[in-house]
Amino acid sequence: MYKILQYIALTLIYLPSAFGQKSNTEVKAKIVVENIEGNIKVTGTAENLSDVVQSLSYKLSVIKKNKNNQSNNAQEGLFTLEPTEIKNLSTTQINLGENDQITILLLFYDEEKQLIGKDRVVIGGDEKKKDEVIIIPVDGIETAGIVTNDTKTKVGKDFYDLYFYEYSDKNINAKKIITVSEELSFARNTKIIITIDNAVVFEFLARPDEEFLRYMAKESLYETILYLKNQEKQSKFITQY
Repeated sequence: MYKILQYIALTLIYLPSAFGQKSNTEVKAKIVVENIEGNIKVTGTAENLSDVVQSLSYKLSVIKKNKNNQSNNAQEGLFTLEPTEIKNLSTTQINLGENDQITILLLFYDEEKQLIGKDRVVIGGDEKKKDEVIIIPVDGIETAGIVTNDTKTKVGKDFYDLYFYEYSDKNINAKKIITVSEELSFARNTKIIITIDNAVVFEFLARPDEEFLRYMAKESLYETILYLKNQEKQSKFITQY
């Protein structure tokens, strides 16, 4: 365990940006990882690169998975930054097991809910190299295979779990951030919304019925795959043109 943690400060892999190249230009998101008495301490930080005051929201997600299960915990809130100010936003500690893979994702949104900053760190998970921790802190990184949970109720959380199971079962590794969110609707219902890069892909009114949620998880995934394929076709057409 301690041998694994020793690699946290040693192994860094930087990947080229292929997604969200406009992010981190005005406000820089950075994840700081430390080894604290055998645990991993994670701090989400923000740096204002501009000369104006920034009013933003953040979400720090920790996705931990191994052969048996997966958990997704998130902290979020509002913050402001004075010009050139650097601020610590949120801190959490994680226990890393031998076969665990932990993905940490820090996202910044402006007042119009547009993604303007992000950082991503991946720790562990390589069965062939159990003694090595891979950390990937890259501005504008290609966030492959990330599905974030922004639901608020038990029904929303249950749907997210079902959707992510379907997503993982199909071995999808989209190079875009997929968000499952929830908002209050009429008659005490809530609306589940699937978005990709701030574009709404699918939405529906939820109800506490497991069979219904399973059906909607499959329908939502179908719409997700259709959207991703259409985006891929458009990208190829633009490249050829």
